[in-house]
Amino acid sequence: MGKRFITALLALLLVGVQVFAQSAVSGKVTDETGEPCVGANVLIKGTTSGTMTDFDGNYSLPHVKQGAILVISSIGYTTEEVKVGSSAVINVVLQSDNRYLDEVVVVAYGTQKKKDVTGSITDVKSDIVAIQNTTTVSRALEGAAPGLQVSMVDGQPGYDMAIRLRGVSSTNGASAAALVVIDGVAQQTNSTYENPLSQLDPNDIASVTVLKDAASTALYGSRAGNGVILITTKRGSEGKSKISFQSRWGWNSIGNYNVNSIDTAAEYYEYAWQSIYNSYRYGVNGTGLPGVDANGNYYTNIATPNHTDEEARLFASQHLFDYNGSETQFQKNALGNNMAYNVPGAIYTPTGSGSNASATMSGAYLVDPVTGKINKDARLLYNGDAADIMFKKAFRQEYNLSASGGSDKIHYYASLGYQDEPSFLIASSYKRYSGRMNVDAQALKWLKIGANVGYSKTSTRAQAGKWGSRQIGGAYGNAMLHVKGWQPIEPVYTIDKNGDYVLDANGDKILNTKNASYSPLGVATSPYGSDFKYIAETNIERQDISTWTTRLFADVNFLKYFNFNVNFNMDESHWKRTMYVNSVAGRGTPNGGFGIKTYQRRIINTQQILTYNQDFDKHHVDAMLGHEYEDLNRDDLNFGTGYELIPGYAIAGNFIGRYVNAGGENSTTPGFSTNIYRTESYLSRFNYNYDSKYYLSGSLRRDAASKFTKDNRWGTFWSVGAGWRFSEESFLKEMKTWLDNAKLRASYGVTGNSNGLTSYYLNHYWYYAVATWQTSSSGTGVPASTAIRTGNDLVRSDLTWENIHQFDLGLDFSVLRSRITGALDFYDHKTVNSLFNQSVSPLASAGYTTVLGNAAKVRNRGFEIELDADIIRKKDLTLSVGINGTHYRTTLLSVPADQIPNYDETMDLPKGCWTVATEDMAQAGTASHAGRGIFYLRGEGKDLFNLYMPKYAGVDEKSGLPLYWHRVTYYDVNMNETTGVYEHGGRYANYKVGDNVKTDVAADASYYEVGSATPDWIGGLTLSLKWKDFDFSVVSAYQIGGKFFSMEYSQHLFRGSSMGRQRIPVSKDLVGNTWNPDNTSAYYPMQWFPSSGASSYYLDGSLLPGSHNYTDMSLFDASYFRVKNVTIGYTLPKKLTKKVNISALRAFVSADNVLIFSQQKGVDPTFSTIGGKEVDTFIYPQMQTLTIGLNLDF
Repeated sequence: MGKRFITALLALLLVGVQVFAQSAVSGKVTDETGEPCVGANVLIKGTTSGTMTDFDGNYSLPHVKQGAILVISSIGYTTEEVKVGSSAVINVVLQSDNRYLDEVVVVAYGTQKKKDVTGSITDVKSDIVAIQNTTTVSRALEGAAPGLQVSMVDGQPGYDMAIRLRGVSSTNGASAAALVVIDGVAQQTNSTYENPLSQLDPNDIASVTVLKDAASTALYGSRAGNGVILITTKRGSEGKSKISFQSRWGWNSIGNYNVNSIDTAAEYYEYAWQSIYNSYRYGVNGTGLPGVDANGNYYTNIATPNHTDEEARLFASQHLFDYNGSETQFQKNALGNNMAYNVPGAIYTPTGSGSNASATMSGAYLVDPVTGKINKDARLLYNGDAADIMFKKAFRQEYNLSASGGSDKIHYYASLGYQDEPSFLIASSYKRYSGRMNVDAQALKWLKIGANVGYSKTSTRAQAGKWGSRQIGGAYGNAMLHVKGWQPIEPVYTIDKNGDYVLDANGDKILNTKNASYSPLGVATSPYGSDFKYIAETNIERQDISTWTTRLFADVNFLKYFNFNVNFNMDESHWKRTMYVNSVAGRGTPNGGFGIKTYQRRIINTQQILTYNQDFDKHHVDAMLGHEYEDLNRDDLNFGTGYELIPGYAIAGNFIGRYVNAGGENSTTPGFSTNIYRTESYLSRFNYNYDSKYYLSGSLRRDAASKFTKDNRWGTFWSVGAGWRFSEESFLKEMKTWLDNAKLRASYGVTGNSNGLTSYYLNHYWYYAVATWQTSSSGTGVPASTAIRTGNDLVRSDLTWENIHQFDLGLDFSVLRSRITGALDFYDHKTVNSLFNQSVSPLASAGYTTVLGNAAKVRNRGFEIELDADIIRKKDLTLSVGINGTHYRTTLLSVPADQIPNYDETMDLPKGCWTVATEDMAQAGTASHAGRGIFYLRGEGKDLFNLYMPKYAGVDEKSGLPLYWHRVTYYDVNMNETTGVYEHGGRYANYKVGDNVKTDVAADASYYEVGSATPDWIGGLTLSLKWKDFDFSVVSAYQIGGKFFSMEYSQHLFRGSSMGRQRIPVSKDLVGNTWNPDNTSAYYPMQWFPSSGASSYYLDGSLLPGSHNYTDMSLFDASYFRVKNVTIGYTLPKKLTKKVNISALRAFVSADNVLIFSQQKGVDPTFSTIGGKEVDTFIYPQMQTLTIGLNLDF
């Protein structure tokens, strides 16, 4: 009994101890200002027990053991852990976790805390760049920062993109590109020779910072006028070594692509039938076309048809394949005898002869004359689509291995990368091999040394365009033209009478290029006479680039507040372009051609930077003095030859001829050139702030460049900036509960721009041994000409940099413990001496018509907004959204007075205005494009990209013909005293000058302002969601407003308006929407079927009724929304990966170029930022990529 009593007593004592050890704990949670933290989480570590603070910051937890750890957390604060002792009251003060204020960003020649920056900058999150599957960093930057506009040059993998910041501040379109700086060294950038953003592995990027105003860019002086993109590569840090491996596998396929043309044989035949019906019934004088009366007006026989409806229907069905503009002489027409159907009971009566042989149908018809639709008993034999052989799904792969780490003395980062990016297009690909080693060491207490060494080798095989250029939109070698130009009635492979494929001796299908396919009508015309698949696979357009970058630096700290930094940088690039056209098929026949262009460039850059940095109580001062020197030396060597010995063998030794004409395609001109370019600069910066509240900054740079004459070699560029963090003012203390940071900043300065300028002061030497040989089949002959010259062109002797005066007013803010951050900016850029080609008629006889000088003034003005928000911030769930947008306009302020046309009332142009060609179009009114084209209307005070073109006015209900707007001119109503006649044949003599009148005479169409090519708004949108171990992100870009002209679409309309003309697709928009007496509300004019090549279809030799020659029928809104990337990933829990010695393992699926919404489906407006005709003319579209990947950290 005694034992039981003792046991019971001990049990009671233990219970008492346990109860005593689990007493309640309460307290209050406040921030550093004493304000209560509402809704803070108070948890017992290692358990699920916890509570939240009330409105006054109070909390209470029952049954808490002594020694337990309380974890207190709240959004916007650092998490605190407190051990429970004997006290029952535990008050906690949480410190602000304001990441925005402590964030350090890269700036010109250094770094700064973001809160202390007085300039306009945007720090692009590196994961936004790394997450996207792309061959160049520039593609990933689309929509990534306010003010940043990216436009496509080509969808070819490896080709760079055009980058513009805050629009255009020059009349010289070639000078608008932003400066790219990698690891402190400015890069040479152009899309053909030098594309450093394609050479750089995105996995090596630590940060991307966009500098936009004078305060942030002026230290780059003469190169900073278009903004600066700073890229810093990764470095190691102190701590445990880390090895990372990333692999990506996936498939590339064609992205946003739509031919917007009739894509079924049935619709195509039915459309042709309706065209023949119209020509036969309403054409004039048996031509199948409208007529022209004595006054020059066009008319048709709609009011008095040539034939009855029943007669016209039967005629169109009988002569579907042999009507060629004549009602009596029948022969093969534009349908080319291509019969995609077997028509039971059809009888084919031969017509025409030789290559024009065809047949008239009777008994049964392909198109039912009663319904105008395909005979329901007809059997489809084949579907023709060239995309089946030109496009493919291509397997891509990418690997990156990196190691980083360091001690208190040395830091290192090393990486190796490989990317294999075959295109969806046959014989088009991109490969990159890359390596990097970044090392820095604290050699002595006062001395730090380091080196960054990078290597990249890329090989890009593009579709072989016209010799010597990519020839966007050109016929030769353009696979997109072949695919989009293929008609659905044409078989891709040769077929027999049963619709079965004809096979060669190896059992392979034969491409339909030899007029070999069966047709009951006669010989079917092949779409192309040459094997375009063979051409695409055999001809070569390849660029191989090897680049070494070396950065050596030393940092010396002395006198406590001073640092002296010395940098030696050398970039060496070797570029080789190989071009080959075969001798078997295509325009290289019968000789073939081979050419090589090589380019070797070495840039040596040295920098010496002295900095001073000190705090005096609440005062902070830092200053910098520097010197920079750069030497660029470039050698080019060109070689060309012809007369191929063994077909398809693309090496120089396979050619025996010298520089010759290869089947109409000149191989590259043999020659050699050397370009030497040197710059020297002195730079300085000063920053001051008081109590991190009031800021002043200034910078100054003097640049000298050898490209200019001695008297104009030096330029001065500078900036001043100021900032006020009004959130730190005592009178706003009550707002500190939600206002973390608010800073008003302003800057003004002058930056420069010399993009688009070559060397003009005897630093550009050329030697050409041009041999235009009078060749025989052996390639021998006598050189016809040689030439030696320097690289001087006709320029003004006082030519110098463009000087851009920049003003910026901005607001940076952070609220709700950095839950929402953002920036607002207004900017005004004025280029006071923009490059401008002035007319110099006295020199025209010497071969010059213009001289380049600093003669114009341009203003670029806009505003920007950037917002980032953490909508949800919880332990297992976070949701973040970012959005940015920019609006800008570029205005031409002034040009030399002698460049403005002398206005009089007889001119059909607004006063003080003139026209400038868009891209490669001739100027309005010139002989080569008289009355044709799309132009910019330029004038002082006008938008620089103000589009100017004829306007479509609908359909004439009496004739079914297109109408255009005509603006009545002075000589329309007043006789020209010189010629003694009224303009335009007196058709508008009864109107007033300035009246807008509808006319059916295409040549009379006036030009009108139709809107700006500049968008109203550009920007991007990102979304990031994390739930437990899952992550999901979306990266997108958008554009609102602006106009662009689609040459391709206009050609589709032209073809549809004249089925008898050349092989161009018929727009699907025309089906059921062309005018006829039963469809008078149609938008498009009546369709016709004249003879093949009928010049009369040009009507008066000017504008075509089908709008092929540039009316606003083919003008579209350039707005778009693109989903650039969607990624979903899963990270394995660490408790699992630790078992196999893996620090982290993440698997993910990613899709790039997912979709795009735009007004014209299948058209990517980003192929042009200026709205010109090459927006989508058989352009190589962007790829769409689906990828799976793994990230492993050890």
